[in-house]
Order: sequence, then structure tokens, then C-alpha cells
Amino acid sequence: MIKSLFNGIFVSLLLISCSKTPPSISVVCEENGVGNAIVKWETTPSIPGNVKIYASTDPNNIREIQPVAVAPISDGRLTIITDNPTKRYYYRIVFDDKYRVNTATRNVNISGVQNFRDLGGYRSVDEKKNVRWGKIYRSAEIDTLTPSARREIKNMGIKTIVDLRGTTERNVTKSVTETVDVVSIPIPLEELTQVLQGLQYGVLMGDTVNRTIERLNRELVRDWASSYAQLFELLKNEDNYPLVITCSSGKGRVGIASALVLYSLGVPDDVVMKDYLLTNVYYNIPRGSSYGYNLPAKSQEGITAVFMAKENFLNAAKNEIRHKYGNISNYLEEGIGFTKDDQKRLQKFLLQ
Repeated sequence: MIKSLFNGIFVSLLLISCSKTPPSISVVCEENGVGNAIVKWETTPSIPGNVKIYASTDPNNIREIQPVAVAPISDGRLTIITDNPTKRYYYRIVFDDKYRVNTATRNVNISGVQNFRDLGGYRSVDEKKNVRWGKIYRSAEIDTLTPSARREIKNMGIKTIVDLRGTTERNVTKSVTETVDVVSIPIPLEELTQVLQGLQYGVLMGDTVNRTIERLNRELVRDWASSYAQLFELLKNEDNYPLVITCSSGKGRVGIASALVLYSLGVPDDVVMKDYLLTNVYYNIPRGSSYGYNLPAKSQEGITAVFMAKENFLNAAKNEIRHKYGNISNYLEEGIGFTKDDQKRLQKFLLQ
């Protein structure tokens, strides 16, 4: 099923061109259910001529030799047929042989894995650069994989999986660890299991769940700063990339971790929030909460809230950081020991 192309942000900003006043160009690139890429674009003002799209499995080496697709710019969209769905492709889109945009699909459809998506392509305001595609990913749990899923992980060149789940949640098999270094940084959230049990037995209601998750997110940044410090220590080593950060649903612990990474790269607040909310697009919430269909409506709402990403959930963590440290930059430096020099080094190899 092709997801809505305009859910969340899928914008790759314009690369430098020879024009003094280049047009504004936005590109949406989304993978459908069979591995093909759906590309949409808008230009302001309109541009005559054709769009040429070049593809590569290496995001740092997209050669403009033979386009994989060509269409009039006025069409506004096209589909790129993928010859090997187990490979991840990156695209350079050339408008009228003048203006160039690098992009890739935000989501990566891997069998048996939900909410797997690339943190690349987001704009860094201070550096006026984009986060590199194909370097750092976020995902729900990665456990037993099908052979095709293992091939896709291998073809993407994934070197490191950082698993933030507690010990009792983990079920990583050798099928993952044969080719990938799995690093466990446990941040247990047993209380969420108790919350789900309370909902199942009608003890808790949805508004209680919302307040509980807000409190847990405040505790994550306050009480588990040392665990996030371990994550950022891994991020400092370029040899660990490409890297995936995972937890059970890829929303709570990973959501905060991803937000901190994007903040460290200078990505603006509204974009960080939009990335956080994309869990509502790429995590199958109905499947995760299906066992609650026979429960009262209030319990169903509460179970759904456990799996959803809401603005107030991330805001709770941010407010806790600001209350104790003043701002997120201070938290990175004082709370988890990620210095200004560390941030500059990270930006050096994750921004382009």
C-alpha cells in the first residue's frame, strides 16, 4: 500500500547551481509496497524542460551518466521502477540540466521491520547543509529477519544496530548479528507493560496513559542521560556508520534519541517534531493495538496512545531539558557530555 506522500517532511533542498536566483524546488520521494520509488516535485516559479533522474546505491557517488527516468518538469511526478528491491537507491534529480536535488526515500520497507526510516535530507539551519542520506537510521525492533530482509540490511551496508530495549525485551538472533554489530544500551520501560495490562483490565483510562507517557519521557532525558551518552559516544566514531537506532516501536526511546541527534546537527525544531510524528505513518498502530478491540472505548484509546507519537510526548522531554539545563545544547554538553567540539565533528561527517 502506498502511503500518503505528504505525510511528514520528505524535502531535499536545492543544491548550489550556477543561477544567481535559483527557483525553490521541493521533492517528495516515497517507497511503495513493492520497492519502487514514487517521486513528486514542485518548483516556484515553474521551470521549462525535463527532469532527469540518476540513481546509485552509494549516496556519495551518484554519477550523471545514464538517467533511470526522464519526464517533463510539468508532469510533477513519476515512478522509478526498481530492478532489485533488496537494494537501497539514492537519487539525483536534475531540472532542465541546471538545478540539482539529491534525495532518497524516507521510509525503507524491510520485511518484518516497522518504522525503519532514514534521518537524511533534513536541513541544518546553522550550517545551511543537509543531513547525509544513508548514514543514520531509526527503527522499531529488529529481531528475526527473513533472508530477503537480511540481504537488504547487508546491501545497505549497515554496520551497527544500537538497541535501546531493556534486556527482557530483546530477542536478537544470529541472523542479525552475523553481519552487523549489535550494541545493547538498555533503557528498560517495564512501566509501559504495566500500563498496557492496566488498560486491558480496565483499571486505567486514556488520559492517565497520556500523562504517564509524558512523565516517562521526562524521566528518559533526566534519569537515563548516561545511556544517551553511551549512544552519542558511538556516534562520534565514523567507523560505526551506517548505523540504526532501535527500540520496541521506534517511537519512545528512539524518538528522543533521534530528536537529540537532529538537534545536535542543527536541524530546526519544527522539522525535528515532524520527524518524531512520522511514527504515526510508519508504525502499524492498528496491528500493535489490535488485541484491545474488544475492550471499552476508553481502554482502546489508551492502548492506541501507547503506540502513537504525539507532540506533547516529545514536548514533555524538551520541557524537562529546558527546566534543568536551559536549552538542548546545554543538555547535550552538560547532561550527556557531548561537547561543542564533538558536535562540530559529528556535523562534519553527517552534514553535506
